[in-house]
Amino acid sequence: MNIERNDIDALNAELHISLAPADYTTNVEEAIKKYRKSAQIPGFRPGHIPVSLVKQRYGKSLLVEEINRLIQQSLSNYLRTNNVEALGFPIPAIGNDDVGNWDQPGDFKFRYHLGLAPNIEPNLDKTQVFSYYKVNVDDTMIDRQVKDLARRYGKMSDPEVSENEDMLICDFTELDETGEVQAGGITNKSTVSIEFVKDADTKNKLIGLKVDDVVTVNPHLLSESHEDLAKMLGIDHHALHELDSMFQLKVSEIKRIEPHAIDQELFDKLFGEGAVTSEEEMRTLTKTDLEQRFQRDSDYLFKRQFAKTITEQLNPQLPDAFLKRYIVMTNEKPVTLEMVEHDYPMYSAQLRWELIETKIIRQFELHVSSEEMTDHVKLIMAARYAEYGLPVEGEMLEGLAKQTLSNKDEYKKVRDFLFEEKMIALVKERCTIDEKKLSFDEFVVMVQHN
Repeated sequence: MNIERNDIDALNAELHISLAPADYTTNVEEAIKKYRKSAQIPGFRPGHIPVSLVKQRYGKSLLVEEINRLIQQSLSNYLRTNNVEALGFPIPAIGNDDVGNWDQPGDFKFRYHLGLAPNIEPNLDKTQVFSYYKVNVDDTMIDRQVKDLARRYGKMSDPEVSENEDMLICDFTELDETGEVQAGGITNKSTVSIEFVKDADTKNKLIGLKVDDVVTVNPHLLSESHEDLAKMLGIDHHALHELDSMFQLKVSEIKRIEPHAIDQELFDKLFGEGAVTSEEEMRTLTKTDLEQRFQRDSDYLFKRQFAKTITEQLNPQLPDAFLKRYIVMTNEKPVTLEMVEHDYPMYSAQLRWELIETKIIRQFELHVSSEEMTDHVKLIMAARYAEYGLPVEGEMLEGLAKQTLSNKDEYKKVRDFLFEEKMIALVKERCTIDEKKLSFDEFVVMVQHN
């Protein structure tokens, strides 16, 4: 067998494969003998069919299978031996009319299309400036968090009149166009959290209510989440889109969480006995916790923006025509070229970033060890069990971590996460970082638009 490479351009090449009878004859004869043992032909016992008859009936298909297997194996060896940075695997070239006679096999020649990875040279130094956005954890945010923590450990009460942060348990009844109860309409019993109602007029209707009071509302103004609203009304998501009726809400119960006093009992419940002894200490720890929590979000946003910026800077080109054909030919489910064209921009953008990411990992020799992966999972598992008051450590924790990493999907997820962390640290160290503080709302908008 002989394989010759013909470069079309920097991203595309053709591999010309030449096969002589000596390359495949022995293996084809072995395949025929093996198939003879299991072949079933009327008039012959299994394993006693004449080789000539097996060859006559199945020789051509076995020849095709063997040559295809030989080509695939040889292409893999060629790419590996020659350190070819290929995208995907070689596919038959367009107009690949094989040269050879399948009925009287002799020499064969084939052409395969090879897609090549672009040459990428990332430049990570102080001339590169990247913005890093952080949430400004101010007193207002700390006040809100302290209040939420106090409510979390508060007590439920049944007030007579509803207020801004109460929860109403209501009977929902669909109304017709005249405002009367619609016969056979939607009815359901559910809850409404007044503090999460965004529409001001609707929220005002829900404040100041007593048990058995009735109000009329537009249900679409009770929640911005279609999923939550569908559950509230007891209907499916599809029916919600066609719903334009007003609803009557009759209050059956009013629930209020009375916040826990900001005292030593609350400090002990939150941080452990005696760890915190004043509201000032609580606020300090709360600020630290919020900053650590938002740092993960900041790193996530930074990684996305870095990936977008560096991809635009390097602008690696791809063998687009090859990749589109490759997707059509190798996809698990049948797809058309039109379908591929529709999704290709998103696919190519992801591939370009993955190539850059791989180049950075190799260029700066980033590594993730099995010990690092195990330690990372142990931290997550310990924290998760601690939330339920179940301390886990030692051999049990080690076993849980190993069990998690034995799952291929979890293993890949953890490995990719740690590589991302190391890449973020690398960029922060080598490049110039322009740190900018935003309010929480501004940060949310930044995440939504990047």
